[in-house]
Amino acid sequence: MLSILFRSMRDLLDFQILKLSLVPIVLSAILLGLIIFIFSSNISSLFLYLTSFVPFIGDSDWFRDSIETIGVVFIYYHLLIIISLMLVGLISDKIVDIVNTKHYQLQKIGFGTTKESVYISMRQNILFLLLLLILLPTLFVPILNIVVMVFLWSIAIKKPMSYDSISTIATKDEYQTLLSKDKLKTTTLSLLTASLFLIPILGILVYILQLLTFTHYNMSRLQKIRATQKD
Repeated sequence: MLSILFRSMRDLLDFQILKLSLVPIVLSAILLGLIIFIFSSNISSLFLYLTSFVPFIGDSDWFRDSIETIGVVFIYYHLLIIISLMLVGLISDKIVDIVNTKHYQLQKIGFGTTKESVYISMRQNILFLLLLLILLPTLFVPILNIVVMVFLWSIAIKKPMSYDSISTIATKDEYQTLLSKDKLKTTTLSLLTASLFLIPILGILVYILQLLTFTHYNMSRLQKIRATQKD
């Protein structure tokens, strides 16, 4: 798993991949920042209202003042993650092609479409938001809040990244085979890459690093499947 992640980090520095990734997400980050700034007071009020129900600390002035700022940053960061996951579906085929040409040279006989990619991403993002609302009280509990967020992020990225990383290369049958095999490893990879959101220095590059990691993971598995079929 770690070797795949390190290989993906090297590919992240590829000029073509950086160019494809940075422009749309930077523009989205700026636009989202302006929207959050306009509605920052409303977001702050929402979080202050929610914290009033937290036992023992809901009446703390220091806690309430801290939440007012943290709430705005929290909303901004998670909306940016959601937008990133949507955008990756629009450019994933180009990035996957670069990785394939550079490392694997697999024949492209895929079935994936941009429409399906966006649909899967939207569905998982809605699930993510619903679970986030349900589990919101746990985010005020140290340590547990980190575990919950990594779990929720892994749900948001697992299916979209699995689809985007290989659907334009593999046939539908091959894709289904990849989904049915090594489920534990795929879940572990989802949790590992989801934890990258905890590293601020990666910032807006997290989503593209996740795509690269899933692409290397699935292409190496597909390469083995096709080699076995030839034998």
